[in-house]
Amino acid sequence: MKPELDSAETLSATAAEGEFDDSEFPDGTGAAANGETAAAGPSDAEIAAEVGRLAAAAERYHDRAQQREGVIDYLRAELELLRRGERRGLLRPLLTQMCRLHADLVRQAATLPPDFDAVRAVRLLQSYAETLGEALEDNGVVTYQPDEGDPFNPRQHRQVKRQPSADPSQAGHVAAVRQPGYLDLESDSPLAPAEVSVFMTVQEER
Repeated sequence: MKPELDSAETLSATAAEGEFDDSEFPDGTGAAANGETAAAGPSDAEIAAEVGRLAAAAERYHDRAQQREGVIDYLRAELELLRRGERRGLLRPLLTQMCRLHADLVRQAATLPPDFDAVRAVRLLQSYAETLGEALEDNGVVTYQPDEGDPFNPRQHRQVKRQPSADPSQAGHVAAVRQPGYLDLESDSPLAPAEVSVFMTVQEER
């Protein structure tokens, strides 16, 4: 009986120390019990998932590349617009001075005294005015002026005088044009507004 006891004690000690022979567990449970499972390779599902992730990443990269191209094209267009605006900004002071000179020459041509050899002087000044007018038109600037009786427009007109009127319906309307205005066709805005006199209402004396 004692040898059996020794065998049981030996078996118990061996089990406690984890010294089982893997050959006794043909299904591999012994290795699993000892935490010594072999490293398995990726499955087909894992490989397919990884390929899908790579394809999605490539598509996102392609979309971002197209977006970058769109941004580049937009910036090019904005740059060209800024360049055009810069050129217009550089020319604006010159064009404004030409507008004033043009108006002065036209006014002088109409007010020269008779003893100044008026015929030739008027022709000379008008020729200068025509030359400057052509230069303005070449740069997209034209003259304009309202008709008498048109409503006063502060965006296009500049009031230089008030004209009394007993007719309330004439109040706020153009009485006379003192000087034509100059319009920038590209921006559709006046470089120099037309100078006008405007009717104002006065009450009749009783």
